[in-house]
Amino acid sequence: MVMVKEALDVVIEKLEGWNRANSNNIKPVIADIATITPERGKRQDLQRSDFVLVYETAHNEEAPDLLYNFVTTRVNITVDVRTAKSRSHLQLLENEIRRLIHAARKGDATNYDRMVFKTRTDLSDRTKKLFRHTFQVEVVTLAESIA
Repeated sequence: MVMVKEALDVVIEKLEGWNRANSNNIKPVIADIATITPERGKRQDLQRSDFVLVYETAHNEEAPDLLYNFVTTRVNITVDVRTAKSRSHLQLLENEIRRLIHAARKGDATNYDRMVFKTRTDLSDRTKKLFRHTFQVEVVTLAESIA
């Protein structure tokens, strides 16, 4: 029996493929926000490394099809990117995230069928030298049998 991965784990796995030198050859810390201890979350050393924190935002299941008993699942994952370097460096991090998500958009036919880069929100605070974007990534499973 094949174990199907959670959407959150799929996105983290894709981001772990970080291999471009567009972020000064330093891979950011990539983590599920729930695995970071409270004291670590408050004291992120943004001078030493960039952070890509990932968490599930919404899990939607459409009503099952009456004839075939299938349900489509859509899971929205928030990818929260933080750096203290510069706005242009944040753009380089965004470019790599876009590349990784778009490269995985077709799915693997086991864990998910589509991965869609949906929205970006700028949460930067220039007074505190925090450059931050959040992205919504939707992981879609087109039809799961619920019989």
